[in-house]
Amino acid sequence: MNSTNALINVGALPDLDQKGRALVKLSGKQIAIFKDADNQLYAINNRCPHEGYPLIEGTITEATDDGDAPKACKLACNWHGWSFDLSDGEALKGRDNVRTYPIEKRGSDYFLDLSDIDPAVRTEQAYNEFDEAISEHDYDRIARSLCRLEQAGAKLENSVKRVLRWSADRFERGIGHPHAGLVDWITLSKEFKGNRTLAFLEAIGHFSWDGMMGANFPFASGYKEWSADEFVDAIEEVDEDTAIKLARDGLKKGLKFANFKPLFQKVIFNHYMGFGHPAIYLMKIEILVNHLGDDTLETLVFQMTRYLTNAAREDLIPEFRMFGGCLKRFTTNQQQEFPALPDSDAQSADLPRSGDSVRAVLEKTAAYKGDNHRLWEHLLRESAINMLRFDVGLQDKIEQPIARNIGWLDFTHAITFAEAVKFHSNDNTATTIRFMKSGLLQMACFVGRNARYLGDNEFETHQISDHNQYIQDQKAALFNMDEGEYIYAVHRLKMICAVEKLSGMVSVETVSLLVAALNKYLSSRIRMRHPARALYQARETVMREG
Repeated sequence: MNSTNALINVGALPDLDQKGRALVKLSGKQIAIFKDADNQLYAINNRCPHEGYPLIEGTITEATDDGDAPKACKLACNWHGWSFDLSDGEALKGRDNVRTYPIEKRGSDYFLDLSDIDPAVRTEQAYNEFDEAISEHDYDRIARSLCRLEQAGAKLENSVKRVLRWSADRFERGIGHPHAGLVDWITLSKEFKGNRTLAFLEAIGHFSWDGMMGANFPFASGYKEWSADEFVDAIEEVDEDTAIKLARDGLKKGLKFANFKPLFQKVIFNHYMGFGHPAIYLMKIEILVNHLGDDTLETLVFQMTRYLTNAAREDLIPEFRMFGGCLKRFTTNQQQEFPALPDSDAQSADLPRSGDSVRAVLEKTAAYKGDNHRLWEHLLRESAINMLRFDVGLQDKIEQPIARNIGWLDFTHAITFAEAVKFHSNDNTATTIRFMKSGLLQMACFVGRNARYLGDNEFETHQISDHNQYIQDQKAALFNMDEGEYIYAVHRLKMICAVEKLSGMVSVETVSLLVAALNKYLSSRIRMRHPARALYQARETVMREG
């Protein structure tokens, strides 16, 4: 094979002349070459992008002229029917285009142009495919797009920024589990460098799924003169439009995430709200902004504002209505000196315990006058014990009211929320002490709300001797997990990462409980769908409608 200018001489191709098609292998590529009835030559990459079937085996439909515009000479893959315009590789059925190559005949030899595509052109093409793939949740195509972007030298973080912008007004509630999962995937990608693209694929796939499931929910347009107090008031009054207009003006004036963070925290820790999600999401959003930079700031601030404006105020539900009063009492308590050993408090009957009711855990927590961080670890232990006592069989109950539906996610949130409480109280200022006390009361709510679903403590069954190795093994397994719906996969991810993080903050006894609880969770069956219960509860609801 000789090179002439940019063309490569692939020699005579007897199969092409005799059969109208030939396969050429060179430079690590396989190229299918076709010749139609008019001796028009076509050269196209031999592999169908769908599942790699050789296009040289495909079916050709010759171009015809119907009097208007000539139809494309079409090549159809015989495996799943994807078809392509042979002249430019455009997908006619299916999704990805296929690369074509200039080809010409000189004498008896054929010449191919295999020149590299300009990286900028390759990147633009890959982003166009990426945008289409996320809008359809075409997971395999997202994977191919990421690989093409990687090949073109684009940073994976830019794909994340792109999907964040795409998702901005597609999440009806603003922030979701994809944001939280994204942070943990980014963290893991730094440790498991060989699986970095896989981590980004799973994170982006989750955004794609949740974003595709909703319609567009545009943010309010326009500006309102920035005022921190008015911003907090607008969120508290469930006035999203005003809050967004204020935020837009604040961002225009140069406010950064650090300016919004304490305002978000103020709202979050004034309430028991959103099943603990707000504190978790704010922690994750701060990490995201720090990692991705200010070009994601507007999207994330708007989404967080929307989320808090619409988050459920569970402290207004009768079961948790005493939360506000307990918070006032707890924040006025004067701390007293207690012994430093973590086990001393664990023996006290005055502390909230696994199995206590919501009222009991709130009363005991509000009356506590010891060290806040010791109470935090105690509540974390009790949350782990709750997991070890969870009666997993209750997931299978059918004839019960919706309020008694229970599953693993009701228990794992107590652990991931505990991580967020520690994150938001990392200094000793009066403000963060108040945040900490609100967080402790919310941790107590988690302990109490699951009291009716407990059985025997299964610590001995699920205890792990080598904590570090177990966590490392579970992190590695995340890169090829098969958890079905993203909601279950992301909770597995968050729980493993949270337990690892928390293990560096607590006593060995608490680590043992946390890892055993994690082991029970990961080794138990997780009920993802419940058709019989759903129909029973639907009938009950409809019957009450009259």
